[in-house]
Amino acid sequence: METQSTRSITAIAPSVFRLAALCVLLAMPGCAMTPPKQSTARAAPSATRAGPQVIPFFTTESDPQQLALLQKLIVEYQRLNPNVEVDIVMASPASRGRRLLTALASGADLGIFEIEPTLMPNWVSAGYLLPLDDIVRDIGASDFADGSLFQYDGRVYALPYAVSVYGLWVRTDLLKEAGLGVPQNYADVLAAAQALTRGGVYGIALPGGQNIATLNYFSTFLWQNGGDYFSCDGKVTFGEPAALEAIRRWQALSQYAPPGFTTWDYREQIDAYLKGQAAMAMYAGRLGVQLEETSPQLADRTTVIFPPWGQTQVTLGVWSRFAIAAGTRYQKEAKDFLRWLLTGDRLYRYDMVLPGHMIPPLRSVRAMPLNDASPYVRRHRDWIQSFYDWSPYVNHPAMNMGSIRAGRFERSATVPPWVQEVFGAPGIIDTMLQEIALRGKSPEIAWQDAVRKLEQATSAWRASHPNWIPPKCGTP
Repeated sequence: METQSTRSITAIAPSVFRLAALCVLLAMPGCAMTPPKQSTARAAPSATRAGPQVIPFFTTESDPQQLALLQKLIVEYQRLNPNVEVDIVMASPASRGRRLLTALASGADLGIFEIEPTLMPNWVSAGYLLPLDDIVRDIGASDFADGSLFQYDGRVYALPYAVSVYGLWVRTDLLKEAGLGVPQNYADVLAAAQALTRGGVYGIALPGGQNIATLNYFSTFLWQNGGDYFSCDGKVTFGEPAALEAIRRWQALSQYAPPGFTTWDYREQIDAYLKGQAAMAMYAGRLGVQLEETSPQLADRTTVIFPPWGQTQVTLGVWSRFAIAAGTRYQKEAKDFLRWLLTGDRLYRYDMVLPGHMIPPLRSVRAMPLNDASPYVRRHRDWIQSFYDWSPYVNHPAMNMGSIRAGRFERSATVPPWVQEVFGAPGIIDTMLQEIALRGKSPEIAWQDAVRKLEQATSAWRASHPNWIPPKCGTP
């Protein structure tokens, strides 16, 4: 999903479909994640010259089947629109934001790209994103699931193609051998993690690196124990006792994670479960698909449950969204392709590559995967149904500010405007957790330091944005 400043395109199928390599930027040192004060992006009318109209398409969806399906869809579109070429540009989720900024700084055309939540508010303010309200009107605003559109200052800037709902995958065979049932609450999970850490197997896989995965997973501990980072009108609430309880629970469980987990992102903890190195792992539906593909013997010994970290019913939900760069050369063509891709049969086919992981955001398409005749759906419809059932309880730290109110979950539609300042990698929360796990810092002291940093970061943001008006609770 990330971008790059140079376009080294190599043919991988028909001449109309190219895959940009652009790997050199992966080795570049990190650059500032906040865009320059003066945006280099400018709204550019579509060119009228003869010749192919090339639309870059940046994605981190690297599953081979997804790429093959995307290739097929692009070929179908280009048959209908022979003057349009769509170039796929691959990147990893971990480097996405850095590479997008590098591309912008170099003047590269980003075209259509997947954008991570922590970047959205600053990029809208900098003028990097093209408003997409007209596409929403064409598709029908009522067809989009609640919370799926990224809106800022009354405009839509990113359109969803899927939501991923996170559950806890558990090895039922290992639980049975230990004389344990499927965990029903946090105490059960902790006891199971301790009992199953033996013989080269660890109780649970947790990401603990300085990255968005660590923040996202810890957030579920925070929310389920009745805490949050901010109130819905922007006050820091991380200093309440519920946050300390969440930290203690995360720390206790992390004792049974594999060595090296403090460097992990999403990928490493998935691999630990797939290889049988971890008895439990939190992830969305992709883990089930990969389990069936790579370790089918484990699929029959696995179930997925709602993460039981506390009393409040809420879990992580990650909306995958496309944006269009304001400075892209062919704006109309980019919008036309995105509108075509995100509707009807095309959206269904694209999301069905990872059934249960990519839940369609359109109500008109949403139920189709549950009725699909594929072998995976027939074998594991219960897994997929669980993710559908849990989708009303999804939340995201960078998209929903103040969704926990008086210990209850009421999803807020307000984006924390200082999201990059507090959650950008390395962020305040993942740094706090690393200080506890790596340096042995007291949870109480690390927590107090994090509260102070959150206060400082939000106060500094408010000082530089004196005209910002806090939203009223319950309103976007």
